[in-house]
Amino acid sequence: MDFKSKPEQFYKAVGVAFTISGQSNETLTQSAKRAQRRKKCEAKLRLEDHLKRFPDWKL
Repeated sequence: MDFKSKPEQFYKAVGVAFTISGQSNETLTQSAKRAQRRKKCEAKLRLEDHLKRFPDWKL
């Protein structure tokens, strides 16, 4: 599949729901506690950071 990227102005903010492993949940919980953030906020920040660091990652 070839995905064409649209200019950023065409994308809206969206909610995303998925299941993570127990080990990932533990790591995320500990990280959120250390940062004094809610786990949901920690997950959002980590995902956005990863996508900024690796924007062209391919399968």
